[in-house]
Amino acid sequence: MKSKITLLAAVLIFCLLSVQCQTEQSKDSSSPKVFVVLDITVHDTVMYEQYTTEIEPIVEKYGGKYLVRSGGSGFGKDPDNEVIPGEGNWNPNRLIILEWNSMEELQEFINSAENQEMAQLRNNSASTKSVIVKEYFTD
Repeated sequence: MKSKITLLAAVLIFCLLSVQCQTEQSKDSSSPKVFVVLDITVHDTVMYEQYTTEIEPIVEKYGGKYLVRSGGSGFGKDPDNEVIPGEGNWNPNRLIILEWNSMEELQEFINSAENQEMAQLRNNSASTKSVIVKEYFTD
């Protein structure tokens, strides 16, 4: 347990430093980055694994980048990628965070024929909750 907490602290520090550096770089760009946060409950592991394998190159093709891909206790083979619940009893089966350079890039991905086809596979294998947020800048 102590090693998980230490690992989590190291990951959080790395993420905070990365976001700070990216934020400084992004201030020079014309639009804030866009993040999609997904809470996914997997019902069919085999079908969902097929989805994750096939969707990754499509995400990248449309400018997306995976920042977090973690599996809960019921999914995933690597305990280092386990979702560790914090406050509020939130314990997603899978937690995914993706990044795009703009809302336009994200919309192109969402509306693409490739993603629309893959959405059916995701919907048949998992339940998804998601939010879209823009990068936050301070002066």
